[in-house]
Amino acid sequence: MNTMRKIVFVVVAMTLLSTGSYAQENPLAKIVRGNPGWCTIIHKWGFIGDSLCSGEHEYIRSDGNRGYNDNYAYSWGQRMVAAIGGAEGENYSQGGETAKGWIDHFWEHPCNRNADIDAKVNPKQAYIIALGENDDNIKVDPGNPLTDINKEDYHLNADTFAGNYAGIIQRIKSIQPKARFFVVTMPAWKSEGKTKMNENIRKMAEVFDNVYVIDLEKYGPDYETKEFQSKYFVMGHMNAAGYQLTAWIFMTYIDWIIENNLEDFADIAFVR
Repeated sequence: MNTMRKIVFVVVAMTLLSTGSYAQENPLAKIVRGNPGWCTIIHKWGFIGDSLCSGEHEYIRSDGNRGYNDNYAYSWGQRMVAAIGGAEGENYSQGGETAKGWIDHFWEHPCNRNADIDAKVNPKQAYIIALGENDDNIKVDPGNPLTDINKEDYHLNADTFAGNYAGIIQRIKSIQPKARFFVVTMPAWKSEGKTKMNENIRKMAEVFDNVYVIDLEKYGPDYETKEFQSKYFVMGHMNAAGYQLTAWIFMTYIDWIIENNLEDFADIAFVR
């Protein structure tokens, strides 16, 4: 084998190794730490979510009560953008957010802790939606995507988790019809409400085009173990290492999705 052929062979081999093995069903069979893979073809990201999307850190205040700080620079979204290099990303997120609340706080009447950012102003190529924890906490009706979504007019969606979650996707599609969406199921923490909401999140990929599922309930780590909590959490929220790990998980998963659906992302450069 001549030198040039050796170089080509090595480059191809390194590329295949960098994106992992795609023969397995489990997209997280091997976490490729710090390697964004195919995520680099997306240059403009939007991150929709609650405290766990906001890099929120929990601490004890001087009065002995708990304090909460949305630290966007440490959020998994910003850690992703840093790893991708040359990309931009905005956090449309804040602690305590719900699907219905997001519509009001970031779309209809922007009033939020992220400088009152308006999600309508600067459309992105791709969005990651990670909502549901707070909806479950306040026992929002999970609803049913088959009955709660009006595809002609999102204002007529039912006031349920399914209806409002779909309404977020529909609103963004109204300004960026070809945007790609990565919807995230909640980790497998024991809750009947979360189980139903996760089923609804998965169904968004059946109802709408360009929607892909990051299924943490099925493939993510066990967030409830003492070992995981001791390393990656401080009280009820993740620490800096936890958000970094989540960024690696999301990049690995999205890399896997794109690799298996390359034809779906052929025009991503024209989504502006």
